[in-house]
Amino acid sequence: MLTFGVVALFFATSCEKKESTKIETPTTENSTAADEKAASEIPKTINGVEVPKFSSPEVQQFADEYATFMSEMTAASKSGDAAKIQELSLKTQEWAEKQTELASKWTPEDAKLWSDFAMKLSQAQMPK
Repeated sequence: MLTFGVVALFFATSCEKKESTKIETPTTENSTAADEKAASEIPKTINGVEVPKFSSPEVQQFADEYATFMSEMTAASKSGDAAKIQELSLKTQEWAEKQTELASKWTPEDAKLWSDFAMKLSQAQMPK
């Protein structure tokens, strides 16, 4: 699983896909606490791949941050920004280490969700 995540991260740096990449999150002005809670429950997506809901807040935060990182990797790759690609590529080892550390805390359901999520992200990075 670690290797797959690292491969997906490196693959993102070499894609030259022409579609825009963004993480879609709801935004509202003058939100109340209830609105903010409801907004935080709406799933994020990257390249049309929804970030799944994990069983623990720690795993969920990791998945959300990973989706943001993948979005940045894809955007840098598409823009051809070599400096940004290099900067983000150096962080892939950190992400792999975080994933390895966190994987020991995953439930079997979380492990399956992560595997499916990482696979979908990798597939979304591939040129069509």
